[in-house]
Amino acid sequence: MRFVKAILSMMLVLAMVSAAQTKPAAAPKKSKPAAPVAEKVEYYGAVDLGSKGTKATLYSFEPEEDGDYPNAVFTKVINTKLVSSMADGKFTRDGIADAADAVKQVIDAMKAEAAKQNIDVAVYYVVGSSGVAKGTNKQELVDAVKAATGIDMDFVDAIQEGYYGLSSAIPLSYRPISMYVDVGSGNSKLGCMVGESDPKNFKGAEIPYGSVSGRNDALKRNPNDIVAGVYALIADINAAYEKQSRDIPCLRNRERIYWTGGAAWATATFTHPEKALSGWVMITKQDLDNFVAQLKSNTWNQKQPVFHFSKDVPTDPRKAAAKKAREAAIRKQALKDRADVQNVFVREDLLSGVSIMRAIVNSSNPSAKIRFVRGGNYIYGYALEKFKNKSAALPPCCKTDHDKTACLDMKKQEHACAHS
Repeated sequence: MRFVKAILSMMLVLAMVSAAQTKPAAAPKKSKPAAPVAEKVEYYGAVDLGSKGTKATLYSFEPEEDGDYPNAVFTKVINTKLVSSMADGKFTRDGIADAADAVKQVIDAMKAEAAKQNIDVAVYYVVGSSGVAKGTNKQELVDAVKAATGIDMDFVDAIQEGYYGLSSAIPLSYRPISMYVDVGSGNSKLGCMVGESDPKNFKGAEIPYGSVSGRNDALKRNPNDIVAGVYALIADINAAYEKQSRDIPCLRNRERIYWTGGAAWATATFTHPEKALSGWVMITKQDLDNFVAQLKSNTWNQKQPVFHFSKDVPTDPRKAAAKKAREAAIRKQALKDRADVQNVFVREDLLSGVSIMRAIVNSSNPSAKIRFVRGGNYIYGYALEKFKNKSAALPPCCKTDHDKTACLDMKKQEHACAHS
């Protein structure tokens, strides 16, 4: 009996050992995939050396569905007398020194900000606008900037400036139905794309007057009455636009006009202060008419801003608090913008610049929808062409919450305008 029990016990042990040997091995644990390495953000330090002043922008490009969006992290502007002190088409020695010193100051400021934010800047670059490029002794300016900063500056002509500006301001999907207008200080650039987005398909034109050069010309025509001088100037602008658009039909029949430049910024600031945090601002023809009338009567900055906020108050306390906070932020920015406009421009500058835009609208398509593009600037399109070799475009809606809100507001305003 003991023998039988021993045999049975041995058989049981053998069975257990055999089961253990035939049991499939546990599957190896899957290793977690490595976290993707974040793509390094490239930053650029741009200096736009314009007729009115020198503007620096430290920024990166954010990839969007419809192009690359310039995201500025620092800006600085210094007005100069480079163009205002010109004599017989030449920059004066003082004007060149003033501009070179301004470029050095803004470059140093961007480098200090980059160090403060621990930002690696891919390149610092300086570009003279098409108005500045007309100086017959511009090589002296190049040499002065090189001596002050070590940077070889470049220039753009009116067509290049228009193309780069369009690339930064108009979304790819809207380019076939839109035109671009940049009323600068020294001249005004216009353009439209006929076909795919390619430099060879850009049709550009130039009006040889801007906010400052137009003011100066108007005062030459009538030193005692700037309004009468601008009126005479606009007659010449209408004739010039009529002639150029005859050969470029897209300048007459586009549904949308994207507007950049100081006059555009001032118009948006004083006619729609509630859009101070919006990337795009719808501007109507009536807005232009009203603002020009206020500039003529010199009442443009006499009244406090009127904010047209929605009167609907969310029932959710958190949403109501957020709405109140956003409106407070808009008011703060709007007041800052009003002060900044008046620190950069005098009334005569704006009367000239806004009147030029109104003349363009009347001569092209008076029913076109006008948009001021807060982030539009040829300096961004220049970088995309030179350094990134991509087509730029401000997208219809951006990533940030305030830009998404701005986009929805713009669409609502569009709908209201279309049905008014």
